[in-house]
Amino acid sequence: MLQTSKRLTPLQISATVAASSGLLVCLVFVLWEIFPALLWAGVLVIATWPSYARLLKWRSGAGWRRFGAPLLFTLWIGMLVAAPVGIATFEIGLESRQLMDWVDVARHNGVPMPDMLAHLPWVGARLAEWWHENLTDPRAATVLFRQVGPGQLLGLTRSVGLEILHRVLLFFVTLVTLFFFYREGRALGTRLLRAGEAVFGSRGAAIAQNVVEAIHGTVDGLVLVGLVEGAVIGVGYWIAGVPHTIVFAVATCILAIIPLGAPMAFCLAGLLLLGLGKTIAALALVAFGFLTVFVTDHIVRPVLIGSASQIPFLLVLLGLLGGISALGLVGLFVGPALMAVFMVIWRSTGDYGPSAEAK
Repeated sequence: MLQTSKRLTPLQISATVAASSGLLVCLVFVLWEIFPALLWAGVLVIATWPSYARLLKWRSGAGWRRFGAPLLFTLWIGMLVAAPVGIATFEIGLESRQLMDWVDVARHNGVPMPDMLAHLPWVGARLAEWWHENLTDPRAATVLFRQVGPGQLLGLTRSVGLEILHRVLLFFVTLVTLFFFYREGRALGTRLLRAGEAVFGSRGAAIAQNVVEAIHGTVDGLVLVGLVEGAVIGVGYWIAGVPHTIVFAVATCILAIIPLGAPMAFCLAGLLLLGLGKTIAALALVAFGFLTVFVTDHIVRPVLIGSASQIPFLLVLLGLLGGISALGLVGLFVGPALMAVFMVIWRSTGDYGPSAEAK
């Protein structure tokens, strides 16, 4: 009986590579619209796996490991993410009517200029001139707020509603994927580790470890620090007397997750205080907000993210900015993870180059 060889011919190898590449392209094409949801599920399962492992030890049994624990933890993650967004959306809906009433009053009576606005150094004269031309005169205010009306608001509501529906669908896909990631996490991790060792050799385990540490560091440095930053600035809202403090505080907590995102919220709050004639409170709030952002974004976050993954600060910054530019919010976590992979490969090149052989 003839013994068949298992070695592939060059033609077979080329055909296998071509078929695998074509299959990968088709897979990316099919999953492209929900790809951010899959990335979010991967980031969340890596970031929360230590807590999930402790939950697994709470009870024993195959049913708990295969269904109970994954479902319970997935629902907990869903509530943790959806609750603040739902509260903020509800509060914004309640306050939208008051905004329309304020715009209507501004159209008929104009918006009085705060007394101290013209006395601000450097920019006071220009701000006072702009305010007088666009807000003090009712006709100018009508022109400025022309795009803010019931018809325009209805059109905006429809477009925003479609976008919200799309985001809800992606969130559902994330939760479903997260459930299966939790259920099959150990087996999937073992397979990925073997695949990494097959591609990168002995560096595969180090790359996997650095990716995990980069995501953990990014979650600590972005999400947790962002929530604390938003809460601290929220206290400033309360002290300064910002209207609708809860809405501004929740919005700041969400925006603070993005580097330099919080200034959009507290500068808007400062402008609102300025419009109410509370110039000193507005300036103090903006100064306090920028001080808080400076400390967190330039000291706390780089230390947490960089030290956790052994990535230089410049690569952390490039990973954050490049990731959010290419992938949106999820890029904040994917970017540093890719930089971690790059750093592991870069550092390990010295172990395989001519200098290593000379040693």
